[in-house]
Amino acid sequence: MAFFGLFNYNKPGPGVDKGETNKNRFFHFFELYFRKFWKLLELNLLFLLCCVPIVTIGPAIAGFTYILRNYADERPTFMVSDFFEAFRKNWKQGVGLFFLDLLVSAVVILSLMFYWKNADQGAWMFIPLGICLLMMVVMFFMRFYAYLMAVTVELKFKHILKNALIFAFLGLRTNVISTFFILLICFPLAWFFPVTVPVIALIGFSTTGFIAVYNSYPYIIRYIVAPHEKKLREERGELDETAGEPDSIFTDVGTKERPAKGGHSGRHKVIK
Repeated sequence: MAFFGLFNYNKPGPGVDKGETNKNRFFHFFELYFRKFWKLLELNLLFLLCCVPIVTIGPAIAGFTYILRNYADERPTFMVSDFFEAFRKNWKQGVGLFFLDLLVSAVVILSLMFYWKNADQGAWMFIPLGICLLMMVVMFFMRFYAYLMAVTVELKFKHILKNALIFAFLGLRTNVISTFFILLICFPLAWFFPVTVPVIALIGFSTTGFIAVYNSYPYIIRYIVAPHEKKLREERGELDETAGEPDSIFTDVGTKERPAKGGHSGRHKVIK
């Protein structure tokens, strides 16, 4: 039984093996984590090294997320070469996502400080304060999906943001549980700082990132990739063996196969 529902996707469907109940995903996470532990340590160091120039932080997060996704999906991975390939291919989106996140976060934090400082002026000040807190939570949830979509499907920037916002609410239960375990790790690391600097530098980012990616990736498969692949199969006249899959509520999604020549190739994207 999944621990508090963590990593629990019991309904068969895209992203869930029909022959597997997924009640053991909690244990599967730890099996994967410890199997990849030394690789996660190396990835953590590589990520921090690539974050030294501030302008490369966004692409570094993209490369970092790509490797974590491959580990979570148990794909064959050449860490360094795959990292820098994702770094290069997602340069623009990575930079855009990072600096937009930085800008919006700064505005929200400054607003929070302002409303908190002036809360004694009246109870009405708690309304914008609450809105700012809600925005912070939603933004945090969106981060679970934005870079993951950027390295998985070719989407326009606005569609990444739109879909990440939808996932922030669609995966609310999972997002809350992921956040709980991430904070469970981050709190002692922050409380005992700077004693915990070696832990942060060696494995901190990889551990929290792996929790987020492992939990979030099935949503992208189930609600973006699989419905679009189903549509492509129907267009090609193939038998639909995945009846009951949810219809996509997202925009401009990808497929694992390039469309055949003569098809509407301009409408389709490619899964990375």
